[in-house]
Amino acid sequence: MNPNFRDIEHEQFYEGNLRMVNIPQDSYHKSLFYTLGLSPQTRQHIKDLYDHQDICIRLEGLQEGWQTGTTLKVTRLAFNLFNGFTGDSELNPDRPRNYSPYFMFDTNLMPYFFESIKLRYADYTHSLDQSSLPFSLLDAKDMLGFYEQEI
Repeated sequence: MNPNFRDIEHEQFYEGNLRMVNIPQDSYHKSLFYTLGLSPQTRQHIKDLYDHQDICIRLEGLQEGWQTGTTLKVTRLAFNLFNGFTGDSELNPDRPRNYSPYFMFDTNLMPYFFESIKLRYADYTHSLDQSSLPFSLLDAKDMLGFYEQEI
């Protein structure tokens, strides 16, 4: 899957970080770096959010002073897609409700958030072309016409 990038910096950040961890086909890292690459602030502070040496996220990054409302949404989604983190830990007692779509998706970044989800769950993401549907859209239209005639 080739995701849609917000800008060239986003794409370069994504590709560069995947090269650094040297596991380019890992859906967890793909979604993490794609999501963290959405914001210039999260790109700039990647070392606060991810430890390339230990290959793990840094929960303390959620508490950094540079975080804004939008960058927190970006970071929360990235962490959640990476390992299911929902804020309920001693190290970072964030409110689990902040990880729900209600609180995370009210941003103009939502189309890119969906790209992140598609990267993470690529095995379950299929295009809605007619070949992947159990029946064709024409069949559905014909069935609807049949039922309308019965009434």
